[in-house]
Amino acid sequence: MKTNYLKWLSFSCAIWLVVCGCSRMESEHKDVPKVPESFQFMDIGANTVIDSGVRDRLREALGPGAVDPHSTIDLELKYKGFLKTYYPELARVNQRLNINDVVRKEYPATRLTFRNARQRDSVFDYVEVIYDDESGCPLLIKTIAKREIPGLIRPLEDKYGEPDKISISQGKSWSLSWRKNGDVFVIARIMGRYDLPEHHMMILYLNRLEQMLSRLTGDETREERPAGDAFL
Repeated sequence: MKTNYLKWLSFSCAIWLVVCGCSRMESEHKDVPKVPESFQFMDIGANTVIDSGVRDRLREALGPGAVDPHSTIDLELKYKGFLKTYYPELARVNQRLNINDVVRKEYPATRLTFRNARQRDSVFDYVEVIYDDESGCPLLIKTIAKREIPGLIRPLEDKYGEPDKISISQGKSWSLSWRKNGDVFVIARIMGRYDLPEHHMMILYLNRLEQMLSRLTGDETREERPAGDAFL
């Protein structure tokens, strides 16, 4: 009887620690400094805190996902060198985040990766969300759709205006980009295997990224040009 009581007490204490721990983690993000709003994906914007409710909503829409704490941050799209060729300003930001190819640079950020989104009738095959651990707000969102997506561009033009357009591979592929309040949204239509189109999309919250980098005192990144300056 006494043994059962002790087991029940230990279980209750464990549950209490989990609940209190989660509450403490969520409460840490209550007073997050606001930044200008820009682009959204599934109702996630620059000031959205990726809390348990948002994570649950993503899992419900996209299926089970992997969690990678202390994540790397790679802005590259489709293949290495794409940014250097078509978006050199973003390539410089990516170089700042990844000093070299030998040392794996990790940040106080968490990556959520959803690789089976199509099973939930999503238009995307892959979704990646990286958010700052301290603020809880997104730094980077990437998606991949390995098919044509009719009606994708018009709603974005209606919401964000006319994009800058780059022709790729003699017009077979293209890339569109929008800039708003310092943040960047890129969509690249690139021919993949068997000459089938792939749509690679990225929302880069540069304001949030700069906030995170500015906290890393003593890090070599503080000696580099601020990420936001690339668009001034």
